[in-house]
Amino acid sequence: MMNKIKIRILSFIFCISSLFSFNSTEYSFGLNDKLGYYGPFSISWIKEKDNKETYMVAGGLVLLGGVGYGQKYYFSKGVLSPYFSFTGFGSYLLAINAVASLGLSGSLGFNITAIKWKKKEIILQFGITSMYDLIRGENITIGADNRPSFLMPSFNIKLNNRK
Repeated sequence: MMNKIKIRILSFIFCISSLFSFNSTEYSFGLNDKLGYYGPFSISWIKEKDNKETYMVAGGLVLLGGVGYGQKYYFSKGVLSPYFSFTGFGSYLLAINAVASLGLSGSLGFNITAIKWKKKEIILQFGITSMYDLIRGENITIGADNRPSFLMPSFNIKLNNRK
């Protein structure tokens, strides 16, 4: 049954992504700035215009994952690109109690373009993220003991492939 659900979700993502024209595809590994801990491995389809990105993202790792849609706004673009972003996403966690939910995440951070060749880039991302579960009405950010409970770090390595 789980395989049927995964196949349907992937088919839906493929159909939606083929309807829109995206400028680039981005593969990410780490504590994601779009899906947080729901997207340790993720793929994003990005449409860029000036200092704004609109994206669809799907990610996960076996027992947890998510699919979302959001926008990222850059203060300036270059080797060091500061930004803020907002993402609405659906998530799942398969453990003793299987859980699915809808959430929002907001990030403030910066991208560093480490390597750039032809139409590809390796980007290092650092920032802070906050996540909120709309259905349960609670903060789902994993906060540190002596830090704000509504913030957590985000850091990942991205491979961006432009068309």
